[in-house]
Amino acid sequence: MGLFKLSVSYSEKEQAKAYGAKWDAIKRTWYFMGDDLPKELERWYEAPETETEAAKASGSSAADVLPDRFNKYKTVSEVNRLIADKYAHVPDFYDILVKGEVTNFSGKKGNHYYFDIKDDNSLLPCRLWDSVAEQVLKFELEKGQYVAIAGRLEFFEKFGQTQLIVREIENIGEGESNLALLKLKNRLQAEGLFDLIHKKQIPGHPEQVGIITSKNGQAIKDICKVAKKRNPYVQLILFHVNVQGVNAVNTIVQGIKKLDEMGLDSIIVGRGGGSDEELNVYNDETIVRAVFEAKTPIVSAVGHEGHWTLIDYVADKRVATPSEAAEETIPDVMADIKRVELLSKAIQDSMQGLLKSRKLLLDSMIANLLKNSPQNRLRENRERLKHLSEMMDFNIRAAYKSYVDATDMLAEGISSRFKLIYQRFKDLPDEYLEKIKISADQAFERRYHRLEVLLTELNGLSPTAKLVGGFGYVTKDGRPVKNAVDVKQGDNINIKMHDGDISANVI
Repeated sequence: MGLFKLSVSYSEKEQAKAYGAKWDAIKRTWYFMGDDLPKELERWYEAPETETEAAKASGSSAADVLPDRFNKYKTVSEVNRLIADKYAHVPDFYDILVKGEVTNFSGKKGNHYYFDIKDDNSLLPCRLWDSVAEQVLKFELEKGQYVAIAGRLEFFEKFGQTQLIVREIENIGEGESNLALLKLKNRLQAEGLFDLIHKKQIPGHPEQVGIITSKNGQAIKDICKVAKKRNPYVQLILFHVNVQGVNAVNTIVQGIKKLDEMGLDSIIVGRGGGSDEELNVYNDETIVRAVFEAKTPIVSAVGHEGHWTLIDYVADKRVATPSEAAEETIPDVMADIKRVELLSKAIQDSMQGLLKSRKLLLDSMIANLLKNSPQNRLRENRERLKHLSEMMDFNIRAAYKSYVDATDMLAEGISSRFKLIYQRFKDLPDEYLEKIKISADQAFERRYHRLEVLLTELNGLSPTAKLVGGFGYVTKDGRPVKNAVDVKQGDNINIKMHDGDISANVI
């Protein structure tokens, strides 16, 4: 027959009992005695977790791994089980009455209440089950309350921790330390130390930031990590202090005064959280007044969101963590640089596009201007005038050649005709031939005279004949000069001859 240890919650105890589970009032545990564990109880069964039993389950023993001289050493689980057994045999632990001040309580966690109660020298962790709280908690549980608790002490093997399991709880007033803190807070507030009018603005772009914390704590690591990411160019100056203990107040005050004298942009005072008792250093009046008297803006980063100390009220800015303090005092310059680079590129691309379009427009306007410029128009007119002049000269020469060719052809035709007439009438008697010859000569003379008259008239009408005869075709700016009044002294004119051009100036 074996003993099976069970882990049954308070809300499930009746159900476990129905399946045969038993409650050991001395050891304060649930168990089942029998050869086999019923399937209904398997979900509450706690399998053995010691190293020896785990080694057996894996087929090897601790003796196979460690030298023999270590076999007499107990495991952590065995020691904690021994302590739990001792607790189970102390009757005073089953029903104990204790009073103290509530501390380290920031609200209900899950289904239960976890907090500590304290006196001047010690702390005692407490746990109040939700099912019990519904029956016995008749007030709003808060830090600083002085309470009386009835319950039992229980040692939790897994975490090696003693807790007071609350059965009854009553509020019997304010705790002395809480009353003293409230009294100090009210006095400092009455003096105006917490007034908003005294709050200094945190610089937006610091060059030097002071840090007052422990060089070995997590706070300085978090601040450096955030600062490196946001602005690796800012200078961080650390003043190492004790964040708790006997010398904590003196070192923190020295750090505030020393860094304030250096004329830094801002100062961070903080630590990486802790219990109310660990953070109590920052409720000291000396530190609060040092922060108030500092000329440098100070950011408080003590504890987390649920913890407030007096330094949080007097500081120029309060944040929950050192990382948030770094974000508050050190702007994200790297993001700004990236944003400026993107804007610069966008502006550059826009300007390049604008310049390109304007250049195309300018090129088009320049081409249009050159096309319509006086010089270009003058050049085109000169080329056109030259072309017209060449065409006119060609046409005159062609007309003259045609005239000469036509005259030659006409003369040749007349001569041929007379030759034919002569051949036809050469056999006639001489008297007839003589008469015909006289008539032909007279007709030839008349026709030849008529031809000369026509040629003279044609030659008189030919411009080429005039040019050949010593005349010239006078133009000014491409237009003919018909009268003397069309020119004046100093004008440039052009005289076209039959064999070339003459440029002249009117004097």
